[in-house]
Amino acid sequence: MDNLVNIFARNCEVARIDKATAAAFLDSNHRLGATGSRYRYGLFVRRSTGSAEARLPEGTLVAVAVFSSARCWKKGERMVRSFEWIRYASLSGVRVTGGMSKLLDAFIAEQHPDDIMSYADLNYPDGGRVYEKLGFQAEGEVCGEGYCNVKHRLKLTPW
Repeated sequence: MDNLVNIFARNCEVARIDKATAAAFLDSNHRLGATGSRYRYGLFVRRSTGSAEARLPEGTLVAVAVFSSARCWKKGERMVRSFEWIRYASLSGVRVTGGMSKLLDAFIAEQHPDDIMSYADLNYPDGGRVYEKLGFQAEGEVCGEGYCNVKHRLKLTPW
């Protein structure tokens, strides 16, 4: 992790991306590769500032987040729209400071979910702590042969 270069999400812009772009990026930059998704967002370099930031060409795709379709259920008198955050990856060798937050905020602003859930691999270096920094709450572990994940949920509306 010490060899990573840094870019700040504030110097990037979010845009919806197509399935092929998301799949190619995730296949190259996420350890599990591409997967099916309904909503796909990319973070593109707009500018670089300061000596602490990597100089990447404008328009470079530096991070991708993909989300599921809404899963709906009735809770009392209201319908709950829940989505899964399926994948997030940054460009190999690049740390995008604030990237997860910026992509999550764009998804929330566009889709208006009641809640979002995701899973974090306990074997991964941070074990999912980044989700807690984003406001998600851990809901328990889901373990099987060779893996153990923590389920996280971000409730955006009361239900």
